[in-house]
Amino acid sequence: MILLEINNRIIEETLTLKFGSASNGTKPEAVEVIFADFDGVLYHISNPDGDKTKLMVSISLKFYKELQEHGADELLKRVYGNFLVSPEACYNVSLLFDLDAVPANKEKRNCFASVFEKYFKFQEEGKEGEKRAVVHYRDDESMYLVASITSEPLSFFLPLCFHVVCTIVIGKINRS
Repeated sequence: MILLEINNRIIEETLTLKFGSASNGTKPEAVEVIFADFDGVLYHISNPDGDKTKLMVSISLKFYKELQEHGADELLKRVYGNFLVSPEACYNVSLLFDLDAVPANKEKRNCFASVFEKYFKFQEEGKEGEKRAVVHYRDDESMYLVASITSEPLSFFLPLCFHVVCTIVIGKINRS
């Protein structure tokens, strides 16, 4: 069985270390980390302009424009406020933290939340006939979300495409 964590471990461990060190009064050290996760999302954690007291976290998503259509920018502004800054070149979103003033609330949110919030609101308001959300989060996979006031008020479709034989076997659904 393949177990995938809900958080990116590299981001979580790096931020925990940097925020913890700053809270303890430890002298900040330089950081420059670039990595991708299994969905092809690119991350960059760095000290902008070499300032070790500033920590920038940037993310690049191939499908960010699709998320923007469903309110991703507004959601991120609401959740991260002043931490949200103009994205660095080649990235969609950047957050800037001052290690001299570590945030008390380290809440984490996902850009995908904007799509779900929007469609949950449609369902609460009894709106039907809204355009379905389509997010192409991988080259060969997409996510669909449809609001309706029928017996299935909110439908979420996540077709999966398996390429490796052992994954195909793990992915079979038994319909007995």
